[in-house]
Amino acid sequence: MKRFYLEITNACNLDCPFCTNKKGQRFLSLEDIDNYTSQIKEFGDYIYLHVLGEPLLHPDFNEILDILDKKDFNLQLVTNGILLNKNPGLFNHKCLRKLSISLHSVNNIKIDDYYFKTIDEIIEKDSDTIIELRFYDLNNLDDNLNNYLNVLYNKYNISDTKKNNSFKLKDNVYIYFEELFKWPDINDEYLGNKGKCHGIIDQLAILSNGLVTSCCLDSNGINAFGDLKKDSLRDILNSEIYLNALNDLRNNKLSLSLCGHCEYRLRFDHNNN
Repeated sequence: MKRFYLEITNACNLDCPFCTNKKGQRFLSLEDIDNYTSQIKEFGDYIYLHVLGEPLLHPDFNEILDILDKKDFNLQLVTNGILLNKNPGLFNHKCLRKLSISLHSVNNIKIDDYYFKTIDEIIEKDSDTIIELRFYDLNNLDDNLNNYLNVLYNKYNISDTKKNNSFKLKDNVYIYFEELFKWPDINDEYLGNKGKCHGIIDQLAILSNGLVTSCCLDSNGINAFGDLKKDSLRDILNSEIYLNALNDLRNNKLSLSLCGHCEYRLRFDHNNN
């Protein structure tokens, strides 16, 4: 696996209109996190700490990073950035490979000056950690975000990268632009059962209720293969339901129910039927 998404909490400190997370309140225990990460380590080294939810809300966040440090994980941390100033020791953790700050999350809400000040301080850090500033829905940014984007343009000599929609500010610091995506819903229009995706093959998600599912967009576990509270990850990945779904996807067949209603996977296949 290229990456695992471990949802340490589905709680969030924002209520963004583009997000489906409206009732999040689960927090994985440190015991479960220690257990799950040990199992994940058998299959991959790269881990994210979200599906839904804001990971920095977890009351044991630093202890979680200690666990990842000890197990030599590469952490790709995605956050709305609101609580970054309350975690000054974040960069002391060797597991932190990449920090992505979703600035679009604070669009059209009142934020204090410390938010951009904290981001500026992070940009100026002398660190090997990759910093990514994410901007979505560029045509609808509020004045705060537009002004900050202009500050970045004026302060840094921005250059292209090999990655689409990604631009370099300085060493290890990037801006990423993209359109908002729609979270898949089983009640959405059915788009067919043919296509490609990175879910199942390259990534899996573990929700904060223990369900192991196909990707980071299946926040309700519609495509769940099993439950880590009942079975081991190894057993789940050797199960008939997982192996059948994996084989189908390798043959461009989307056999899992949510996949047929997912618009995001169309990005990977422009020849769907």
